[in-house]
Amino acid sequence: MQSSDYYQTLEIDRQATAGEIRQAFRRLAKRYHPDKNPRREKSVEQRFYQICFAYETLRDSQQKFRYDLTLRVAKREQNLYDVYLERLRKTQQIREKYELMFHELLNRNHEAGIRTYEQLQRSNRKFCIDDFLSYEDSRDCEFLIAEAYQIRGNYQMAMRIYESLLLYEKHRPVFHHFTEEIKEQLKKIYFRYLVQPGSLEDIPTNLEKIRMLNLSKRETAWIYKKLSEFYLEIHWIGKAKEMLQMAFELHPHLTGAKKICQKLGLEYLSLEITDLSPQNGKTKNRVPYSEGATRACCRSSGL
Repeated sequence: MQSSDYYQTLEIDRQATAGEIRQAFRRLAKRYHPDKNPRREKSVEQRFYQICFAYETLRDSQQKFRYDLTLRVAKREQNLYDVYLERLRKTQQIREKYELMFHELLNRNHEAGIRTYEQLQRSNRKFCIDDFLSYEDSRDCEFLIAEAYQIRGNYQMAMRIYESLLLYEKHRPVFHHFTEEIKEQLKKIYFRYLVQPGSLEDIPTNLEKIRMLNLSKRETAWIYKKLSEFYLEIHWIGKAKEMLQMAFELHPHLTGAKKICQKLGLEYLSLEITDLSPQNGKTKNRVPYSEGATRACCRSSGL
């Protein structure tokens, strides 16, 4: 396992002696050993592993020499890259500004990347990334722009760019691996607007967008259940029951259904069945009761 800087991991200077390296390891190993942290074993386990790996590298003189050489090369390359970025930041050349935007976003400098993107938009009404970057780099860049907007909380802009990327992939696919990631991000945004709509009239539109993502029945059912909970919060009981029924029709074994049925004044029935699968032996599981289209029976005139 590689750490960004083994000296930082051991909290020592790069000029530390062998004795100082050993002392630092012992001090940190005691502090972060899982046995010394019984209530947070998982949280310290990775840190402890990083400490051990750094120590095993720096305690050996040959490994330490090779690692120090790697750090020097990396620092030299970083310095050259910083100089290159600084030159791009001062340039007035449009093409280089596109490169700057791309590199800022790649380095997760979201504010700087978006600032350059918006400057380019303001300076040219016919702004188009494809005029200066290859088709593949343009789509990469747009994905990074959408991600940056999403992180900054501008979900409308992020949504618009993600949706355009799906259209690009439909007509000229180049990033098949991106499609699922884009859908995942859109699902988060659509769901956000679904349960926090600007107005109730927006819900059908946002719900239709979610349907068009072709999510699994389980995921779609979970969304209907969350929408049912939203309607319940605003005391629209009829709609809450309708959404819940749609959720059960898609996924009969919907989790968390008993609680919302109780809140809606409905009776949730379940039966015990025997699981005879060889790997599990003979066990009993609670599953929603099967009646009609749903296998969770909510007794009410509403369902």
